[in-house]
Amino acid sequence: MAPPTEDTLTKVSTDAANEFVQSFYPALENNRNTIASFYNQPTAMILFNGNAVADGAAVQEIFVNQMSPTHYEVQSFDCQIVNQTYPTPTSTGLKLPTETGLKDMSILVLVSGYVRFGESRDLPQRGFSETFLLVPNPSSDGPKGRRRKDWLIQTQNFRLVV
Repeated sequence: MAPPTEDTLTKVSTDAANEFVQSFYPALENNRNTIASFYNQPTAMILFNGNAVADGAAVQEIFVNQMSPTHYEVQSFDCQIVNQTYPTPTSTGLKLPTETGLKDMSILVLVSGYVRFGESRDLPQRGFSETFLLVPNPSSDGPKGRRRKDWLIQTQNFRLVV
């Protein structure tokens, strides 16, 4: 089998980034009890304005119990493949580079836009910039489930723009 072309890899990474952005930000607004499911367990590294957050469950706890309602307006996003042969975990260990498939890659996703904290549309919007490193979900080889995600957050850095 021939290796995938650059065009194919670019399409896979762009589709992954688009699917991620289209599902992650609505979850932050309206489906906060699912936030932890977006994170790789247990090794995700998460920063919010320079403050470390332990894991996806801690992010979910912040959004569910501490943060006022939010509205995100994504203005743009971009992505880039970081590692074309990411060692995806399996039930028997890590996939070897010779065993990797088209989706065994890590993807850098850059997002920018505006966020409003609070329900009133009259509240000011703040600019934000967010960087993610997405990795394959090791359980995505199984049957398609309603809530199964192909990509998980390995690293996240959120910043409000001054």
